[in-house]
Amino acid sequence: MTRRILLALALLTTPALAQPAPKAATQAAAVVNAPLWTVDRNASSIGFAGAMDGAAFRGTFTRWTAGIRFDPANLAGSSARVIVEPASASSGDGTRDSTLREADWFDTARSPQVIFHTNNIRSTGPNTYEAVGTLSVKGRAIPFTLPFTLNINGAQAEMRASVNVDRTRLGLGVQFDPSGGQVAKTVAINVVVRATRAP
Repeated sequence: MTRRILLALALLTTPALAQPAPKAATQAAAVVNAPLWTVDRNASSIGFAGAMDGAAFRGTFTRWTAGIRFDPANLAGSSARVIVEPASASSGDGTRDSTLREADWFDTARSPQVIFHTNNIRSTGPNTYEAVGTLSVKGRAIPFTLPFTLNINGAQAEMRASVNVDRTRLGLGVQFDPSGGQVAKTVAINVVVRATRAP
């Protein structure tokens, strides 16, 4: 009798871990990377526009690379990483271009790259999107959103973007002209990318 009672108590106090664990009802699906796209550098550009002493100017960055994965049906697996060398800024004025390389501006000796990488890409309407990510300038990581349009025709795509930024938010020219009295605080970034989907 005592033996049966002890056996019953042992069964009642068996740890739950000894029982099979229930299977999870659902498991998160793995994110599949979107297709790669190869940028046609000869047909693409990253440019900027501003004003100095009331006179408008335009320029481009001649050295940059972009790694792009994109599928409008798979935005979760889409991403972009763009690396720009600000020392390659060319605006048609040698004095201005050399000034942009100085410490108060892009400080290219210590920060040779500006990097934008996406955290997510979201649709905002037909053929319109927002790339939400981080812009790294002079060692500072700044939240940055780039609205863009995208037209895909078979394996060919054209992306266009234009966004105004406050240069002082990026740490550019904050010692020389923080108020924008000589160099306008607002700078337009203009991007055109033509690319081919990798097979």
